[in-house]
Amino acid sequence: MNNVQLIGNLARAVELRELGGGKVVGKSILAVSRVRKGERVGTDWIPVTLWDRQAQAAGRYLGKGSRVAIQGRLHGDFVPQRGSEGAEKRTQLRLEVVVDRITYLSAPRRAEEGAADETSAEKPAGGGRAGR
Repeated sequence: MNNVQLIGNLARAVELRELGGGKVVGKSILAVSRVRKGERVGTDWIPVTLWDRQAQAAGRYLGKGSRVAIQGRLHGDFVPQRGSEGAEKRTQLRLEVVVDRITYLSAPRRAEEGAADETSAEKPAGGGRAGR
């Protein structure tokens, strides 16, 4: 079973990128507090990836510091590291959480001025969910 549930704050705004065929991908980093015996002992920085409508809504309504709960799956991939010419080729394991469901735990920020033609039915309310 590959299931991840996290609550944290976005360390940066969601960066959107359009791919071919109308697909949209959003990437950010989730800061999750590490607590031991009721005391905060550190922070884990976890890359997260959102897709399509979910990514667009998060890019529009969430910003740096927004508190969210996410459910998804862990995805790992080996990527080549850049090195000097002639150096032994190395790979690095890169892990990220691919988000299936996101719940906004803080009030969403207002959409940019250019989005005035959107209806309020498309905007998630505080504590609402953005889904596919």
